[in-house]
Amino acid sequence: MHATKEDSLHVTIVDDVYNNLLSYKELLDGEFELELIQNPLELLGFLNSAKTDLVILDLHMPNVNGFELYAKFKDTHPGLPVIFLTGDPSEEAVVEGLNLGAEDFIVKPVSLKELVARIRNKIANKKGKKKDTNVIKYPEFSLHTEIQMAEIGEKKIQLTPIEFKIIHLLARNPNKIFSREYITNLVWPNVHVQNQNIDTHLSNLRKKLRPFSQYIKTIKSRGYILRV
Repeated sequence: MHATKEDSLHVTIVDDVYNNLLSYKELLDGEFELELIQNPLELLGFLNSAKTDLVILDLHMPNVNGFELYAKFKDTHPGLPVIFLTGDPSEEAVVEGLNLGAEDFIVKPVSLKELVARIRNKIANKKGKKKDTNVIKYPEFSLHTEIQMAEIGEKKIQLTPIEFKIIHLLARNPNKIFSREYITNLVWPNVHVQNQNIDTHLSNLRKKLRPFSQYIKTIKSRGYILRV
């Protein structure tokens, strides 16, 4: 089942629960052209015969889960952005999805505003619409690289050089995990410092960048990630 809208972005949603698909249709029908697929394996045939701008995969489905389904088409459609949408908040599931190359991992429930913003952001990234290299933009957040200043809504936030280096690294590489050691060497090259120093600067950075800092996640034993 699908809705057609001229000149709109196309989003494909795969979920084995019919009522979930109806909910997504109700939420997103005015925002995107939609293809809603209940049988996960039908996605492969659809991708080979039609064009879509982004795929949203439910993680837990019978016969084939979202990770397994993604593995079946990621090599044949390498430029296609994928978002996992799931009720599983476990760190292991998030890390597995990101390591597979998924663009994003959203834990349900998610607000309509956040879901729409993330979809548009992923599609814009793939289509290369972020041309201004002096400004890195996300919904409700901008990082001005020349003046090392962040902006959240109408609020301008001055960053220390170390805070800027950290958020600049994460913002340029969303959904990628960086170890403490990597960040430490970036901030203090050729200098031996304790990892706890990074924690202090990250704590200060998170306070300054609220509420956007909710997307700066700590992945236990692995490092830090900007999950947007």
